[in-house]
Amino acid sequence: MSTKRISRRDMLKLSGALAATSLVAACAKTTTPAPEPTKPPAVEPTKPPAVEPTKPPEATKPPEPTAAPPKKVEGTVTVMHFLHEFTEDMANAFMADHPDIKVELVAADQTRFYAMYAAGTPPDIYRCQAPFIPLALARKLLYDLTPYFQASTLLKLDDLMPANNYYKAKSPLEIGDGPIYGMCKDFSPDFTVFANKKLFEGSGLPFPDDTKALTYQEVFDLARKLTKFEGDRVVNEGYGYEVGWVDRIWMNMLAETDQFLYSTSFDKIIIKDNPEAVKIVQYYFDIAKEKVCASPANPSPNGWFGTDFTANILAMAQYGFWYSAMAESDQQRGSVAMLPGPTCTGKPRDCTMTATGAVVIAATKVPDAAWLVFEYYNAGQPAIDRAKSGWGVPALKSQLGLIPQDTDYQKQVNRVLQAELALNTTPLQFNPFIGETTVADSWGKNLDQALKDEITFEQMVANIETEVNAGISDGIDKIMG
Repeated sequence: MSTKRISRRDMLKLSGALAATSLVAACAKTTTPAPEPTKPPAVEPTKPPAVEPTKPPEATKPPEPTAAPPKKVEGTVTVMHFLHEFTEDMANAFMADHPDIKVELVAADQTRFYAMYAAGTPPDIYRCQAPFIPLALARKLLYDLTPYFQASTLLKLDDLMPANNYYKAKSPLEIGDGPIYGMCKDFSPDFTVFANKKLFEGSGLPFPDDTKALTYQEVFDLARKLTKFEGDRVVNEGYGYEVGWVDRIWMNMLAETDQFLYSTSFDKIIIKDNPEAVKIVQYYFDIAKEKVCASPANPSPNGWFGTDFTANILAMAQYGFWYSAMAESDQQRGSVAMLPGPTCTGKPRDCTMTATGAVVIAATKVPDAAWLVFEYYNAGQPAIDRAKSGWGVPALKSQLGLIPQDTDYQKQVNRVLQAELALNTTPLQFNPFIGETTVADSWGKNLDQALKDEITFEQMVANIETEVNAGISDGIDKIMG
């Protein structure tokens, strides 16, 4: 494997994107001078005047300036999105108001996206998550939307919630500030934990204080006591987390001590030579080994820990605020609460590690039309309806008041949410050279082998490093040529 080390100067060459332009024209203002007043007619001095003097006419009012006709925006905008999030009804409502723009919906699929791009027919708008931004920017896939945001009366830059900083970048290695390439449709502080009070009571455990973050060790200790088996059958699971986001979780935990999962230039992942990283990976290996969470050796009874929670068999599910909209099922209504995100060091961080949203693709041939669709989805009725649903924190500050707070459960969740938002956690910097699932895929494969004692923990860590670094090297080669 060849490892190509790149400099920040090299990376700054990667972040080019097309600039959006607009045409503004106006006619010059014209005025017509008022005519001279008419002199009164002459009369003989010995006779009274026969008529009143003629009044001078009123000055002629200048004509109103003629506005330039608005630029006609038209074309077909292809939107690759989840079709239950961007629906046909939404597309039809937009087209009813914009008859010159056609919206075509395509189901979101990353493989299909890259195939369409390679064929020269990419979608104009693409649904994505935060890790996509640095890798897409490095590959020059993103359209710079800064001028559109600056001109918009609906999507104002100062109205964007901080989570939208994931869509800002000076370069693929400098996420968080600079030109803006998209925005969240909504988001969540993703490290919160939903807990089932009935399962705590059934295990004789006091329910945690929802004003204080648990430590990860406390989560582990509770999960041990909450997990119950009947033979090989899971009766109650203690804890669940999203395996597909495992590297994002590691990154956030390391950030509590100002450490990173990758080298400064992101040309390699560093685990075995970083004691703090080893400790974190060991934690996730141990909770799998002890079967307090789902794993390849202990599959989820329902195929997804989110469903295990609503089925009343999982005690703690680590998901963001968005999950609150489904976490309280009929089986455990009145017994669900959201807890703050756990901490390693007592310095909690609760950022969004998904920041699901959308971007406009650099190769679009209809940027003006694409912007109108983008603006409609993110500031129009679809955005208002999403905010009212509780399926995520609104991406706009002006819509925060729409978050539902009708029930005691919703009020409790919102109270914890506000405390997590107040942490103002900085964004994660994702690696621009590998795919969004590269680390998680390697983790899942090697974890399975380690749980079966086919390899040691140390070998598992070494394998993950080797596989991920090979992917990074390949990504650098493809980008840098």
